[in-house]
Amino acid sequence: MTSLTPKPSQVESWDRLPSDWHNDERMDALFAFFKDRDLNPVHYDAKMKFWSETIINYCEDHGLLQIDIPTVVSRFRRKGKTPKCLDKIFEELMKQNRLISTNDYTYSQQSSWVSWTFNRLASPLTSWMSTKTPIDQEVFVIKELVDKKAQQVIETLQSNVYVPTFDCVISYSSFIDACRRCALYDENSINLIISTLIRDKKILIDYVGDAKNVKVVKFIAPGTSNVRPITEIENSVLLLRHSKERLEEQLKKSDQQIEGLLTDIRRHLKNSNRTAAMKLLRKKKILEREYEKKESTVEHLNTVLTQIEQTDCSSLVINAYSSGVQAHKELLRKNGLTPDAVEDMIDEVHDMLDTQNELDEALSRPIANDTTDMTELETELEEL
Repeated sequence: MTSLTPKPSQVESWDRLPSDWHNDERMDALFAFFKDRDLNPVHYDAKMKFWSETIINYCEDHGLLQIDIPTVVSRFRRKGKTPKCLDKIFEELMKQNRLISTNDYTYSQQSSWVSWTFNRLASPLTSWMSTKTPIDQEVFVIKELVDKKAQQVIETLQSNVYVPTFDCVISYSSFIDACRRCALYDENSINLIISTLIRDKKILIDYVGDAKNVKVVKFIAPGTSNVRPITEIENSVLLLRHSKERLEEQLKKSDQQIEGLLTDIRRHLKNSNRTAAMKLLRKKKILEREYEKKESTVEHLNTVLTQIEQTDCSSLVINAYSSGVQAHKELLRKNGLTPDAVEDMIDEVHDMLDTQNELDEALSRPIANDTTDMTELETELEEL
């Protein structure tokens, strides 16, 4: 079997290269075969953790969604030495369900993910061992990185959704463009993401049009968990957009053809070949008339699409208003707030304030039995 990446990489330039890499004694121990865990459990577990995290981190930083032992050997060659313990590392990563053989991963796309996961947890290595494929000849999918990249693709798609009713259905080529923006360049990686998103019900792939010849992708709308089937409205809008895009491509080609004819006409006139120039001029006029018709059609399609989008936005606004009104009514009802209740409460507040004023006035009056002469009191204070 050919390694996924036959050319060795300069691992020394990796930003997250472990600090132990430059310690010869430490790396000799980490490169060596595993000894029985019972002899030194601490060293065994530390070595397992070192290689597990290093391999996964390296793959993440270098955009690798699949890995095999020959690739790790070539990437992590050090001073003429290669790691001898990778079979144990890969087996452990399989037990942890972090690495999945490509055969098992492919099978998981064709069956229930839940039942597949249960079988893997019940017997993690049984499926791989039953194939009897040597572990150093097997290619493995890095599940956590595939899941993370799949989520990144979905978030990229959703960032361009302005009208959820229509914008969640796109052409297959637009979907591939979104994958490229997420640093997915090779076909194998893109297919992994597609199969994962289909498995998780985040996208569906279908064909639309009268001849079912337009390949499209529908993805989950923001705030939803599962993708829904393509509706008739989405189908119609998508075909309108597809027709507009095709006409725009034709307009670009026609524009280039017209410019080319103009160049040839000028060349013939410069050479005094009016007959040839006149022939090309007639052809140019025909192309210009066709151009104007197509341009008019594109403008009409743009108008139709704009009206459809505005109608959908108006519907969203009306629904929002309706929800707001209902919520307000429910809040008033729940708290017993009615015009009559508010007026009654205000009357009670007025009565309370009147009563309080009467109390304050009563308390401020002098006590009737207090006949002390104020002048006498002032005189006594002066004497004191």
